Amino acid sequence: MPSCPLLRPVLLLSLAATACGTDGAPDATEDPPPTTWYQDVAPILSARCMSCHQDGGIAPFSLTDYDSAKASSARMLENVDSGVMPPFDAREEADCTPRFGWQDDQRLSDAEKATLHAWVDGGHALGTPAEIPQPASIDLPVVSKTLTPQTPWTTSGDRDQFICYILDPGNETGKVMWMNGMQVRPGNDLVVHHAVVTELFDNAATTALVADKGIGQPWDCDQQATPAAFVVGIWTPGNQPMQTPAELAVPILPRSKLVMQIHYHPAGTTNLPDTTAIDLHVTPTWPRKMYFVAAIGNEAQAPNLLPDPDDRSTTTPEFRIPHDSASHTETMRRTIDTLGNLTGVKVYSVNPHMHLVGTHINGKIERASASGADPQNECLANGGWNFDWQRTYIYDAPIDDLPSIEVGDTLAVSCTWNNTIDNPFVQRMLRDAGLGAQPIDITLGEQTTNEMCLEIFGLAVDAPPQPIANQAFVMPDLGKLGALPRIR
Repeated sequence: MPSCPLLRPVLLLSLAATACGTDGAPDATEDPPPTTWYQDVAPILSARCMSCHQDGGIAPFSLTDYDSAKASSARMLENVDSGVMPPFDAREEADCTPRFGWQDDQRLSDAEKATLHAWVDGGHALGTPAEIPQPASIDLPVVSKTLTPQTPWTTSGDRDQFICYILDPGNETGKVMWMNGMQVRPGNDLVVHHAVVTELFDNAATTALVADKGIGQPWDCDQQATPAAFVVGIWTPGNQPMQTPAELAVPILPRSKLVMQIHYHPAGTTNLPDTTAIDLHVTPTWPRKMYFVAAIGNEAQAPNLLPDPDDRSTTTPEFRIPHDSASHTETMRRTIDTLGNLTGVKVYSVNPHMHLVGTHINGKIERASASGADPQNECLANGGWNFDWQRTYIYDAPIDDLPSIEVGDTLAVSCTWNNTIDNPFVQRMLRDAGLGAQPIDITLGEQTTNEMCLEIFGLAVDAPPQPIANQAFVMPDLGKLGALPRIR
């Protein structure tokens, strides 16, 4: 029986029964329970924010405890409402919505956003103390070995620098090792613009390069293409570790070497030395699929670079972002005329790449004809752009269901920039380069005062069969997909 004080006036008996209820249910007119830190807000922030927003994390303030979250709550809501945070720039738009969702999608739901607002509007209620879930780690979970340069590099001047290091993964077993985890850890994240890691196979050219440059010693590789058999991985600011499932991995051949090319952005100052290291996870298990990196974009001329309304010639397209243009778009296309001897080519992940003043980028595939589950035209990736929070987006689908690439398919990438002084990144670029206060025309190039337009694809292809007895590993011919544009 529910407890209810006795109401003496008989005429109020039915009203009393209604007010108290007959089953203990609360009055429908009562205020809902308050939204609290422990019961409602902390679990959301742990799942979406705390990996970066913690003491020593890459974010500028902590959200791991009540006092810190309360103090930063107005700033938090502003960034959540604007879509800046969490930094996950994938988008679904009418003209470009990918067929699959993304792994580790950090975007808040409408209900989660409403919870954060209710907590702030309700006066930051604390709630009943409870254990806060541990945020997911942003580090590679299992590290087999760490490769560290022997000599650090100190940036200087006001021009970007491209410095390479040869690193030895230590595969002296005579057998292929398979890498399915890699994390680049910048020693000085103020100046490390991005890093490209490539593999050199054991041959005379590699032996000569090692003899010339040494292991773990910095050398200026600005005026030359990074020597490589193929690209293993790319790190950009805000990116998560490269991790693949057991069925997908990168071959590290016997006695091969890795070259880490770092694009340094000095920002006009002399900085502390940088020693950027690489963590690897390797396994002897032979995978079903082999992983490598390819890219489409950075086209400088017709026919792959398409005309746009801001071109100064009606016959010759140019990659030029005019000053004071708030929305300039360049589009480029490349048709795949060969895939070497690759089979089963699947797009596993997409990593957009621009420089400072970009605002939007998308990548699409146009197939000669639909095949299986692949539509004839497909949006591969679509999103906003923030130079400080670049990310690799991994499809949330089984490998065999992923988008396929075949000979005859055309890959297209389209990029948009805001080259006005209203763009804070334009102000930053001008300040770093000492270029004054007015925007300048921006062209394709490798300096941070230039721009790029790239979709970098992580590809899964059929792995070669495991050699029998003393047979040598036969590396597939990567064809045009192995010849990347310079990712600088």
